[in-house]
Amino acid sequence: MADGYIHGATSPREIARLEKQGDWTAAFTFPGFGAGPGERVVDLACGVGAMSSRLMKAFPGVHLAGVDLSPTQLAACRANHPHLPVLRADATRLPFPDGSIDKVFCSWLLEHVASPVAVLREVRRVLKPGGMCQFVEVDNDSLVTRPHLPATHEALRRLNAAQVRAGGDPGIGVRLHHLFRAAGFRRFTVEPVVLHGTQARPAFLAAFVDEFVEIFESVEGALGNEARPVLEAAMAELRSLAHAPAAELKYTPVLARGFR
Repeated sequence: MADGYIHGATSPREIARLEKQGDWTAAFTFPGFGAGPGERVVDLACGVGAMSSRLMKAFPGVHLAGVDLSPTQLAACRANHPHLPVLRADATRLPFPDGSIDKVFCSWLLEHVASPVAVLREVRRVLKPGGMCQFVEVDNDSLVTRPHLPATHEALRRLNAAQVRAGGDPGIGVRLHHLFRAAGFRRFTVEPVVLHGTQARPAFLAAFVDEFVEIFESVEGALGNEARPVLEAAMAELRSLAHAPAAELKYTPVLARGFR
């Protein structure tokens, strides 16, 4: 978790949100990651251990280390996932020798940090020759709702403004190719991951709606009391969308892989 994290304290509700988000994120970030037995893998910005625990199950035999800056999130990780090895460290000063890590997995970090290039440069330093890092990041301008949900888009606009004030970047996904190049990666791929919820897949649409509802719940503190009516209206709109016959919810995070 970075200093500019805007999703609230490490409360039981926030821990539950992150654990639930872990399943949602794993569905489109684990395919293609391909960590093998014996490989040294770092879950960067592991937080409460949601992704680390899922990485261990999905890729048995890896030697995984979770790294995070937040002592409170690491405490929650140790309490809920005591089998996970975790370290407290800044993402720009990782406690690993040059060329010692096979793969780095990272989800939703760069949107919160002031110097994403510094993070990527440090990740490149610790990767072995032939190693790979994978980052998935937000592009909040990509949200599409049909029918149009005015309170939802206003709530997202306010969330974006709060993230910028905190030193983050809610549209960082579309800039990943520039950032990887600036960090010294000669080989990398950047691809949009289109997540499209409709009534053709009602279970996916419902889970997708829940993800956004819980994100809005998590930023109530950061946005202040004056934003509460907008957030409540947005959450009501989204819950109704899950039952609308012609509903569409589309969001496009960006997945980038860098190769050493």
